[in-house]
Amino acid sequence: MKKGILPLLAAACAWSWPSVMIRMLKPDFDIYTQNFFRYLAASIFLSVIGILFMRKKLLDAVSSMKLLLIPAIIMSIHQVFFTTGVFKTSAVMSSLLGRLNAVIIPALSCIFYEDERKVVINRHFIIGALVSFIGVTGVIIGRGSNQIEGFGTGALFIIIATTCWSIYAVYIKKLVRSVDPIAIITFVSIFSTIVFFPIAYLFGDIPKITHVSTEKQILLLGSGILGVGIGNIFYYHAVKHVGTSISAVFFLLMPLSVGFIGFMILGETLTMMQMVSGSILIAGCWIVTKLAKNKSSRAAKQKGSL
Repeated sequence: MKKGILPLLAAACAWSWPSVMIRMLKPDFDIYTQNFFRYLAASIFLSVIGILFMRKKLLDAVSSMKLLLIPAIIMSIHQVFFTTGVFKTSAVMSSLLGRLNAVIIPALSCIFYEDERKVVINRHFIIGALVSFIGVTGVIIGRGSNQIEGFGTGALFIIIATTCWSIYAVYIKKLVRSVDPIAIITFVSIFSTIVFFPIAYLFGDIPKITHVSTEKQILLLGSGILGVGIGNIFYYHAVKHVGTSISAVFFLLMPLSVGFIGFMILGETLTMMQMVSGSILIAGCWIVTKLAKNKSSRAAKQKGSL
Protein backbone atom coordinates (compact mmCIF):
# COMPACT_ATOMS: atom_id res chain seq x y z
CA MET A 1 0.00 0.00 0.00
CA LYS A 2 2.81 2.40 0.90
CA LYS A 3 4.25 1.92 -2.56
CA GLY A 4 1.22 3.74 -3.98
CA ILE A 5 -0.14 6.03 -1.26
CA LEU A 6 3.13 7.65 -0.19
CA PRO A 7 4.03 8.68 -3.76
CA LEU A 8 0.49 10.05 -4.14
CA LEU A 9 1.05 12.25 -1.09
CA ALA A 10 4.41 13.40 -2.43
CA ALA A 11 2.94 14.20 -5.86
CA ALA A 12 0.04 16.09 -4.29
CA CYS A 13 2.49 18.15 -2.25
CA ALA A 14 4.64 18.94 -5.31
CA TRP A 15 1.63 19.81 -7.47
CA SER A 16 0.15 22.11 -4.83
CA TRP A 17 2.76 24.76 -5.61
CA PRO A 18 2.80 25.40 -9.39
CA SER A 19 -0.51 27.28 -9.63
CA VAL A 20 0.54 29.49 -6.70
CA MET A 21 3.91 30.12 -8.34
CA ILE A 22 2.24 30.95 -11.65
CA ARG A 23 0.17 33.61 -9.90
CA MET A 24 3.23 34.95 -8.08
CA LEU A 25 5.15 35.27 -11.35
CA LYS A 26 2.26 36.75 -13.35
CA PRO A 27 3.45 40.38 -12.99
CA ASP A 28 6.88 39.48 -14.40
CA PHE A 29 6.41 36.72 -16.96
CA ASP A 30 3.75 36.10 -19.59
CA ILE A 31 2.10 32.72 -20.17
CA TYR A 32 4.39 31.54 -22.95
CA THR A 33 7.63 32.58 -21.27
CA GLN A 34 6.63 30.84 -18.05
CA ASN A 35 5.79 27.62 -19.88
CA PHE A 36 9.08 27.59 -21.78
CA PHE A 37 11.36 28.15 -18.78
CA ARG A 38 9.43 25.82 -16.51
CA TYR A 39 9.80 22.92 -18.95
CA LEU A 40 13.38 23.86 -19.79
CA ALA A 41 14.32 23.65 -16.10
CA ALA A 42 12.43 20.37 -15.71
CA SER A 43 14.13 18.90 -18.79
CA ILE A 44 17.61 19.77 -17.52
CA PHE A 45 16.86 18.47 -14.02
CA LEU A 46 15.38 15.18 -15.23
CA SER A 47 18.14 14.66 -17.80
CA VAL A 48 20.83 15.06 -15.13
CA ILE A 49 19.00 12.64 -12.81
CA GLY A 50 18.61 10.16 -15.66
CA ILE A 51 22.23 10.34 -16.80
CA LEU A 52 23.56 9.96 -13.27
CA PHE A 53 21.31 7.20 -12.00
CA MET A 54 19.48 5.46 -14.84
CA ARG A 55 21.38 5.91 -18.07
CA LYS A 56 20.42 2.47 -19.40
CA LYS A 57 16.71 3.11 -18.87
CA LEU A 58 16.97 6.37 -20.78
CA LEU A 59 18.64 4.58 -23.67
CA ASP A 60 15.99 1.86 -23.61
CA ALA A 61 13.28 4.53 -23.86
CA VAL A 62 14.75 5.80 -27.13
CA SER A 63 13.05 2.90 -28.93
CA SER A 64 9.69 4.30 -27.74
CA MET A 65 10.48 7.84 -28.88
CA LYS A 66 7.64 8.00 -31.40
CA LEU A 67 5.12 6.93 -28.77
CA LEU A 68 6.32 9.73 -26.48
CA LEU A 69 5.63 12.43 -29.06
CA ILE A 70 1.88 12.06 -28.56
CA PRO A 71 1.86 12.64 -24.77
CA ALA A 72 4.31 15.52 -25.25
CA ILE A 73 1.89 17.29 -27.58
CA ILE A 74 -1.02 16.62 -25.22
CA MET A 75 1.02 17.92 -22.27
CA SER A 76 1.95 21.08 -24.17
CA ILE A 77 -1.69 21.83 -24.98
CA HIS A 78 -2.63 21.15 -21.37
CA GLN A 79 0.03 23.51 -20.05
CA VAL A 80 -0.94 26.42 -22.30
CA PHE A 81 -4.61 26.22 -21.31
CA PHE A 82 -3.80 25.61 -17.64
CA THR A 83 -1.44 28.56 -17.29
CA THR A 84 -3.89 30.83 -19.11
CA GLY A 85 -6.67 29.62 -16.84
CA VAL A 86 -4.64 30.31 -13.70
CA PHE A 87 -3.87 33.80 -15.00
CA LYS A 88 -7.59 34.50 -15.34
CA THR A 89 -8.88 32.82 -12.17
CA SER A 90 -6.83 32.11 -9.04
CA ALA A 91 -4.60 29.40 -7.65
CA VAL A 92 -7.24 27.78 -5.46
CA MET A 93 -10.04 28.05 -8.04
CA SER A 94 -7.90 26.52 -10.77
CA SER A 95 -7.11 23.64 -8.41
CA LEU A 96 -10.79 23.12 -7.63
CA LEU A 97 -11.81 23.09 -11.29
CA GLY A 98 -8.93 20.77 -12.07
CA ARG A 99 -10.48 18.10 -9.85
CA LEU A 100 -12.88 17.32 -12.69
CA ASN A 101 -10.26 14.80 -13.76
CA ALA A 102 -11.70 12.54 -11.06
CA VAL A 103 -14.68 12.10 -13.40
CA ILE A 104 -12.92 12.22 -16.77
CA ILE A 105 -10.08 9.81 -16.00
CA PRO A 106 -12.28 6.96 -14.69
CA ALA A 107 -14.61 7.40 -17.68
CA LEU A 108 -11.69 7.04 -20.08
CA SER A 109 -10.10 4.24 -18.04
CA CYS A 110 -13.32 2.21 -18.10
CA ILE A 111 -13.15 2.21 -21.88
CA PHE A 112 -9.54 1.10 -22.22
CA TYR A 113 -8.60 -0.80 -19.04
CA GLU A 114 -10.50 -3.75 -17.58
CA ASP A 115 -8.81 -3.53 -14.17
CA GLU A 116 -9.91 0.11 -13.79
CA ARG A 117 -13.46 -0.89 -14.75
CA LYS A 118 -13.60 -3.18 -11.74
CA VAL A 119 -12.45 -0.38 -9.43
CA VAL A 120 -14.92 2.20 -10.73
CA ILE A 121 -17.98 -0.05 -10.29
CA ASN A 122 -16.96 -0.91 -6.72
CA ARG A 123 -19.48 0.60 -4.29
CA HIS A 124 -16.72 2.02 -2.07
CA PHE A 125 -15.27 3.89 -5.03
CA ILE A 126 -18.69 5.23 -6.01
CA ILE A 127 -19.49 6.34 -2.45
CA GLY A 128 -16.04 7.89 -2.01
CA ALA A 129 -16.27 9.75 -5.31
CA LEU A 130 -19.76 11.07 -4.55
CA VAL A 131 -18.77 12.25 -1.06
CA SER A 132 -15.66 13.89 -2.49
CA PHE A 133 -17.60 15.75 -5.15
CA ILE A 134 -20.12 16.93 -2.59
CA GLY A 135 -17.18 18.43 -0.75
CA VAL A 136 -15.74 20.02 -3.88
CA THR A 137 -19.15 21.46 -4.80
CA GLY A 138 -19.47 22.97 -1.34
CA VAL A 139 -16.03 24.54 -1.59
CA ILE A 140 -16.92 26.15 -4.92
CA ILE A 141 -20.35 27.37 -3.81
CA GLY A 142 -18.96 28.57 -0.52
CA ARG A 143 -16.61 30.95 -2.23
CA GLY A 144 -19.51 33.13 -3.37
CA SER A 145 -19.47 35.34 -6.44
CA ASN A 146 -16.15 35.77 -8.17
CA GLN A 147 -15.33 39.30 -9.31
CA ILE A 148 -12.15 38.49 -11.22
CA GLU A 149 -12.38 39.82 -14.79
CA GLY A 150 -12.39 37.02 -17.34
CA PHE A 151 -13.11 34.35 -14.72
CA GLY A 152 -15.60 32.55 -16.99
CA THR A 153 -13.08 32.22 -19.80
CA GLY A 154 -10.40 31.18 -17.36
CA ALA A 155 -12.65 28.49 -15.89
CA LEU A 156 -13.32 27.14 -19.39
CA PHE A 157 -9.58 27.02 -20.09
CA ILE A 158 -8.97 25.08 -16.87
CA ILE A 159 -11.65 22.56 -17.86
CA ILE A 160 -10.04 22.12 -21.29
CA ALA A 161 -6.64 21.72 -19.63
CA THR A 162 -8.08 19.14 -17.24
CA THR A 163 -9.52 17.16 -20.14
CA CYS A 164 -6.11 17.17 -21.85
CA TRP A 165 -4.43 16.03 -18.64
CA SER A 166 -6.93 13.21 -18.23
CA ILE A 167 -6.24 11.94 -21.74
CA TYR A 168 -2.53 12.18 -21.02
CA ALA A 169 -2.82 10.25 -17.73
CA VAL A 170 -4.77 7.39 -19.31
CA TYR A 171 -2.36 7.21 -22.25
CA ILE A 172 0.66 7.14 -19.95
CA LYS A 173 -0.63 4.23 -17.90
CA LYS A 174 0.00 1.87 -20.79
CA LEU A 175 3.52 3.21 -21.39
CA VAL A 176 4.70 2.88 -17.78
CA ARG A 177 4.27 -0.88 -18.06
CA SER A 178 7.18 -1.06 -20.52
CA VAL A 179 9.04 2.27 -20.21
CA ASP A 180 10.54 3.69 -17.02
CA PRO A 181 8.45 6.62 -15.65
CA ILE A 182 11.43 8.92 -15.20
CA ALA A 183 12.49 8.27 -18.78
CA ILE A 184 8.97 9.08 -19.94
CA ILE A 185 8.71 12.42 -18.18
CA THR A 186 12.28 13.30 -19.21
CA PHE A 187 11.60 12.92 -22.92
CA VAL A 188 8.10 14.39 -22.66
CA SER A 189 9.60 17.47 -20.97
CA ILE A 190 12.31 17.78 -23.62
CA PHE A 191 9.79 17.52 -26.47
CA SER A 192 7.46 19.98 -24.73
CA THR A 193 10.34 22.45 -24.33
CA ILE A 194 11.01 22.20 -28.05
CA VAL A 195 7.33 22.95 -28.72
CA PHE A 196 7.27 25.90 -26.31
CA PHE A 197 10.45 27.58 -27.60
CA PRO A 198 9.12 28.97 -30.92
CA ILE A 199 5.86 29.96 -29.19
CA ALA A 200 7.74 31.84 -26.47
CA TYR A 201 10.09 33.36 -29.06
CA LEU A 202 7.21 34.71 -31.15
CA PHE A 203 4.66 35.65 -28.49
CA GLY A 204 6.60 35.75 -25.23
CA ASP A 205 9.62 37.57 -23.84
CA ILE A 206 12.48 35.12 -23.31
CA PRO A 207 15.13 37.80 -22.51
CA LYS A 208 12.94 39.00 -19.61
CA ILE A 209 14.49 36.38 -17.34
CA THR A 210 17.75 38.35 -17.36
CA HIS A 211 15.95 41.49 -16.17
CA VAL A 212 14.36 40.13 -13.00
CA SER A 213 15.79 39.39 -9.56
CA THR A 214 17.62 36.18 -8.73
CA GLU A 215 14.77 35.21 -6.41
CA LYS A 216 12.26 35.35 -9.26
CA GLN A 217 14.57 33.42 -11.54
CA ILE A 218 14.86 30.69 -8.93
CA LEU A 219 11.09 30.74 -8.39
CA LEU A 220 10.40 30.33 -12.12
CA LEU A 221 12.92 27.56 -12.70
CA GLY A 222 12.12 25.90 -9.38
CA SER A 223 8.42 25.74 -10.23
CA GLY A 224 9.31 23.66 -13.28
CA ILE A 225 11.57 21.29 -11.37
CA LEU A 226 9.01 20.82 -8.61
CA GLY A 227 5.77 20.70 -10.60
CA VAL A 228 6.85 19.13 -13.88
CA GLY A 229 9.79 17.04 -12.70
CA ILE A 230 9.38 15.81 -9.13
CA GLY A 231 5.57 15.79 -9.16
CA ASN A 232 5.32 13.69 -12.29
CA ILE A 233 7.94 11.20 -11.11
CA PHE A 234 5.91 10.44 -8.00
CA TYR A 235 2.64 10.41 -9.96
CA TYR A 236 3.86 7.81 -12.46
CA HIS A 237 5.16 5.62 -9.68
CA ALA A 238 1.83 5.81 -7.84
CA VAL A 239 -0.22 4.99 -10.95
CA LYS A 240 1.67 1.71 -11.38
CA HIS A 241 0.43 0.58 -7.94
CA VAL A 242 -3.05 2.07 -7.42
CA GLY A 243 -4.25 2.96 -10.94
CA THR A 244 -5.38 6.21 -12.54
CA SER A 245 -8.92 6.23 -11.12
CA ILE A 246 -7.91 6.03 -7.46
CA SER A 247 -5.11 8.53 -8.08
CA ALA A 248 -7.55 11.02 -9.60
CA VAL A 249 -9.96 10.88 -6.66
CA PHE A 250 -7.11 11.04 -4.16
CA PHE A 251 -5.93 14.31 -5.72
CA LEU A 252 -9.22 15.88 -4.65
CA LEU A 253 -7.19 16.70 -1.55
CA MET A 254 -5.16 19.23 -3.51
CA PRO A 255 -7.61 22.17 -3.24
CA LEU A 256 -7.06 22.07 0.51
CA SER A 257 -3.28 22.24 0.25
CA VAL A 258 -3.43 24.83 -2.54
CA GLY A 259 -5.94 26.83 -0.51
CA PHE A 260 -3.62 26.85 2.49
CA ILE A 261 -0.60 27.87 0.44
CA GLY A 262 -2.67 30.42 -1.47
CA PHE A 263 -3.81 31.95 1.81
CA MET A 264 -0.31 32.12 3.27
CA ILE A 265 1.34 33.56 0.15
CA LEU A 266 -1.36 35.18 -2.01
CA GLY A 267 -3.91 36.08 0.64
CA GLU A 268 -6.64 33.87 -0.85
CA THR A 269 -9.09 32.93 1.90
CA LEU A 270 -11.50 30.09 2.64
CA THR A 271 -14.95 30.60 4.14
CA MET A 272 -16.42 28.46 6.91
CA MET A 273 -18.53 26.59 4.36
CA GLN A 274 -15.38 25.81 2.39
CA MET A 275 -13.65 24.45 5.49
CA VAL A 276 -16.60 22.17 6.30
CA SER A 277 -16.85 21.07 2.68
CA GLY A 278 -13.13 20.41 2.67
CA SER A 279 -13.57 18.02 5.58
CA ILE A 280 -16.26 16.17 3.60
CA LEU A 281 -13.87 16.02 0.67
CA ILE A 282 -11.17 14.44 2.84
CA ALA A 283 -13.66 11.83 4.07
CA GLY A 284 -14.44 10.82 0.48
CA CYS A 285 -10.76 10.51 -0.36
CA TRP A 286 -10.25 8.35 2.73
CA ILE A 287 -12.94 5.95 1.50
CA VAL A 288 -11.19 5.64 -1.85
CA THR A 289 -7.81 5.19 -0.17
CA LYS A 290 -9.29 2.41 1.97
CA LEU A 291 -10.51 0.71 -1.21
CA ALA A 292 -6.96 0.82 -2.57
CA LYS A 293 -5.66 -0.74 0.65
CA ASN A 294 -8.24 -3.52 0.54
CA LYS A 295 -7.48 -4.18 -3.12
CA SER A 296 -3.76 -4.37 -2.40
CA SER A 297 -4.33 -6.72 0.55
CA ARG A 298 -6.50 -9.08 -1.52
CA ALA A 299 -3.91 -9.13 -4.27
CA ALA A 300 -1.18 -9.98 -1.76
CA LYS A 301 -3.26 -12.82 -0.27
CA GLN A 302 -4.02 -14.25 -3.72
CA LYS A 303 -0.34 -14.12 -4.60
CA GLY A 304 0.58 -15.83 -1.34
CA SER A 305 -1.91 -18.65 -1.92
CA LEU A 306 -0.45 -19.55 -5.30
